[in-house]
Amino acid sequence: MKKVIVSLLLIPGMASAEFLTGNDLLSRMNSDEVVQRMFALGYVAGVSDAQQHVFSCPPAGVTNGQVRDVAKSYIEANPGIRHKSADMLVTDALKQVWPCANRNKGNGTRL
Repeated sequence: MKKVIVSLLLIPGMASAEFLTGNDLLSRMNSDEVVQRMFALGYVAGVSDAQQHVFSCPPAGVTNGQVRDVAKSYIEANPGIRHKSADMLVTDALKQVWPCANRNKGNGTRL
């Protein structure tokens, strides 16, 4: 596993910032190439970690695989918005499945 992650870091262009759409992310999730599927898993996990307890509050024990499955199902079920930013689509998927109970109270964040 560590070798795959290190390999991803060494691929030229992977570190550059680029706009990733839902179409792009879904394509990587469905790829026959392990590197592409690992990239997609890492991307979804990163978005989830970045917005956790702000937009969504998954229960304890949720795995990265579950998070990926939720995001993938949402993107597949909404072909009309796949052209939008992948991070926005992942965030929308997660907040629909695991909304924060305290979101409507106070400032909406729970840290």
